[in-house]
Amino acid sequence: MKHPFTDEPHSPLSGVWREHEPATPQAILGDKGSQSQISVQEACMGIKARRELRHHFINAPFPFLLFIAFIGMVLTHTPIHQVYKVDHGITTMLNPSYMDLYLALTSINFKNIRKMDDIPKWINGTVIPSVFTYYEVDGVTKLSEELQVRVSSYNQLVGAMEISVFNTKSAKCQSDNVLASGYGPCYDFESKHEITEGNLTERNTRTHPWYSLYMPWDTPDPHGEFARWVIDGTAGGYFLSMATREVHVKITTYNGELDIFSYVHFKIEVDEGGTFTPTYKIESVPTNPYTTDSLNIALDVIVGIFVLRIFLRRLWHLKRQIFRQEAWTCEVRTTVIEWLTLGFIALYYLSWISLCKKFFGSGFEEQFKELNAFYDKMDNLTLKEYMNQNPQPKLADFLDTFAPAIDFLYTVSIVTCLELVIYVLSAFHFHPTLSILTNTIISSVKRLGSFLFVFLLVVVALATSGCLLFGPKLEEFSSLHKAMVTCINMLFGGYSYDLIKDANDMALVWFWASQCIVTLVLINIMLAVIIAAHQEIVEGNDKHRSIINELFLVTRDVIKHNVLCRPNHYEHLEERLQSDVDPTDILSTDQIAKVLQITEKQAEKMIVKLKKFASTSPDWSASTTQVSAAGQQMSNMSNEYVLQQVNDLQSKMNSMLEILRRSQHQY
Repeated sequence: MKHPFTDEPHSPLSGVWREHEPATPQAILGDKGSQSQISVQEACMGIKARRELRHHFINAPFPFLLFIAFIGMVLTHTPIHQVYKVDHGITTMLNPSYMDLYLALTSINFKNIRKMDDIPKWINGTVIPSVFTYYEVDGVTKLSEELQVRVSSYNQLVGAMEISVFNTKSAKCQSDNVLASGYGPCYDFESKHEITEGNLTERNTRTHPWYSLYMPWDTPDPHGEFARWVIDGTAGGYFLSMATREVHVKITTYNGELDIFSYVHFKIEVDEGGTFTPTYKIESVPTNPYTTDSLNIALDVIVGIFVLRIFLRRLWHLKRQIFRQEAWTCEVRTTVIEWLTLGFIALYYLSWISLCKKFFGSGFEEQFKELNAFYDKMDNLTLKEYMNQNPQPKLADFLDTFAPAIDFLYTVSIVTCLELVIYVLSAFHFHPTLSILTNTIISSVKRLGSFLFVFLLVVVALATSGCLLFGPKLEEFSSLHKAMVTCINMLFGGYSYDLIKDANDMALVWFWASQCIVTLVLINIMLAVIIAAHQEIVEGNDKHRSIINELFLVTRDVIKHNVLCRPNHYEHLEERLQSDVDPTDILSTDQIAKVLQITEKQAEKMIVKLKKFASTSPDWSASTTQVSAAGQQMSNMSNEYVLQQVNDLQSKMNSMLEILRRSQHQY
């Protein structure tokens, strides 16, 4: 059996024949010892590191490109800059600021509604004039029919504006004491009745618990229509009263300039304490983004290609595991994150397709045409026929489904973007300079486990005391979960002392205690733990590694062997190293050149590159220590050898001198 790098016989047992070889160390050899050389262990390490670096640098750009493509696709599917224009235009008309209404005695800001009388005042003074626009700015010239009923000039009413009042039924009071006996009837604030309950006829004729008014776009006298509805409801006892729990105003519009469909929902809730809580939301989405911007299809195709690549990659690994070509593994940084990426992107497209189907595959246009046809013949119908045939509640129910669908789409988009960030960070985790953030977070979370438990206990204690001190006067402390949110906001400067100083005499003491305990102690401890974890990560990283140098090294290697199709000597060398070679063997340039049939200059360059690749291996520090120890041992052996040779030479010289002296004495 011969050695793979020499023609000398090689024993299967390491070192058996080597003891008969000359023991002269390489350090004291002549020109041959000064040649570039590399150990077998370091060469194997360099070949393995080269393969891993090529794999990482070739695959790392794909998660990043997928992230960029997905963001571009989301922002073209839901163009936020256009959505903002529509939302802002509608909001400024239907919910004007306080300063806009300073001189208007008949109008009221929606957020300033505090009593029942404010609701009709807001509808009459703000909503109806903003939605039902029939005249030019002079107030005399009538607009053409297609330009009427527009919010902020460009947002046309779709279907009808809906106003609904929910009145609950009376119930027995909680107590039977003397005070309760003279209180009068109480009301049920726990029961729930959906507005969609009942058939079409019941929806059009009922007055309790929901009392609804639909004002279509061609209503000739919207103020008069609303006034008659108020009078009839008040006379029947089913308009605004002490039994009212909720008031809803729903408006759907279409902006043809930007092809944006908007759903506006104003909601006023009345609680058992008599507090009015007005909230509103507006959701907007393009009706057909694929016709307004061809970039949508291109970005969908690009995202689909990247997703298909991940899917085929997972199937390939799954196939290899099934056929036992590789071990069953479920690594978090690869398998789990890639499957999560596929799942979230698929969920996004399911929500996007379901929203698009509402415009194209659910009969929306047919329902809208049916409603217009009904209003065209409405004057020829009797009251009974009107109540039995009016399709407005059916269309209103369908329009109500847009808001949850748009909300779900936005939520899935946000979660998917965050998951793709994790995917990108996991792809860059192979390099120490790119994994500092993730390693710091992981290390900090491990250390902060018990600390977060103590931190939560302190926050709960402060929130409970805040509820007792300020809850009766401040909404932010009216419940435990609100108080906890407020305490957390105080840490980031989101809630100041001025807001609580008049709520209780103990406000100053409570504020100082919370700031001292949480901000000065707990937060600083948390920061210290995070900084310490970060410092350990930075100090533990290889200082000599550079992402730019390694990228340049891999790029040259890929161009040379994959683009220019040069011979891959690394694979040939790896095959030879898999033979019976001792890891402690030293390979010189002439040996590598002879085996690979290349010049010594090429072999020398190859050794330099192998050392560069080996220096990127996680096992490099351990091997460096071993090599240093071996070098020290070699140096010691060299010194011993020189000393032995000098001693031998000195003994021989002494012998010669002794012989010369004896010869002189004889003559």
